[in-house]
Amino acid sequence: MDKRSLWIGIGSGMITGAILLQLATVGQKALSDSNLEPVQRDNWTKEQLETAAKSLDMKLVGTQDELYTEAEWVSKKKQESNQMQGKSAEKPQQTTSAAEPTEPMQPQTDQPKTNTPVTPTKPNGPAVTFKVRSGNSLVMVAENLKEAGIVDDAQAFIKAGKSQGINKKIQVGTYSLEKGESFKSIIAKITKEPSS
Repeated sequence: MDKRSLWIGIGSGMITGAILLQLATVGQKALSDSNLEPVQRDNWTKEQLETAAKSLDMKLVGTQDELYTEAEWVSKKKQESNQMQGKSAEKPQQTTSAAEPTEPMQPQTDQPKTNTPVTPTKPNGPAVTFKVRSGNSLVMVAENLKEAGIVDDAQAFIKAGKSQGINKKIQVGTYSLEKGESFKSIIAKITKEPSS
């Protein structure tokens, strides 16, 4: 039995080796026939060259154009910036002196301005009981306020609410609001826990 196993191992090894050699030969032939080798084109037009250069994110340069390495380019730009550009500075013309004031100026004292308190505008109507339910978003509250006649423009209320960042601060509860009440007042009320 030992000799038989030996011959089977040698035979299967030889078969596997022959298959691998055949695959390597086929693969090498496929690579040489493929487009991996550069194509020799001697008769390209200028347009074809420009198109090929653009596709490779390159620029076509003529033989008369001056070419620089990066170090040469930096050196050239430094030299250009060091050279004086434009006209040289000229001496300013003499000006006449300012006329002396006839009367001495008196210092002005600023009197403190009194700020009169701004009286809030009176709401246009009677108090309305308004309920904010659990899960109501700013948009839902604005629509409900408009339906109740408390505000005239739901979009304007949404904008005012977003500017004050009340999206997550709205409290669930019942509120006493008045028709025509200011957005600021309504926002202040619905962001605090209701008393009732």
